[in-house]
Amino acid sequence: MSMESVMSAPALLIRTFENKDLESVTSLMRELNYPTTLNVLREQMESMACNPGCCNMIAELDGKVVGMIMLRQVKSYTKIDSITQITSLIVTSTCRSQGIGKRLVRGGENWGKQQGSNLLFLTSGNREGLAPAHAFFEHIGFEKAGYQFTKQL
Repeated sequence: MSMESVMSAPALLIRTFENKDLESVTSLMRELNYPTTLNVLREQMESMACNPGCCNMIAELDGKVVGMIMLRQVKSYTKIDSITQITSLIVTSTCRSQGIGKRLVRGGENWGKQQGSNLLFLTSGNREGLAPAHAFFEHIGFEKAGYQFTKQL
């Protein structure tokens, strides 16, 4: 690899969500079929911004939003310390398998530690189409630990 190609490599920045990211994040959410609108997402992000137990980070590649992670602190009766939940992790399809998701999760780990957490977790569906996501999480050190049960209210 020449020095010239190293110097022109794309710069990945993991940073905190800003209001200017709303349109890009809405597009990311829609890419994975999360039903949302710009206004609904704006309200959700404003609500989370006021909550110190929530954190939203963006992956920006050469000035373009290409991924995001949403986190929240959770109290549990089975754990003494707070634990950190990944509520969303999305990397645009054109940028997957480049380490962006791993860097976002690392940012989530750091934020969780700063909040006093000693555990990072997420829940996921069991659809066949999610197998690549499950393999990704196992590849970066997550362990499958049970089932999720839901009931509509």
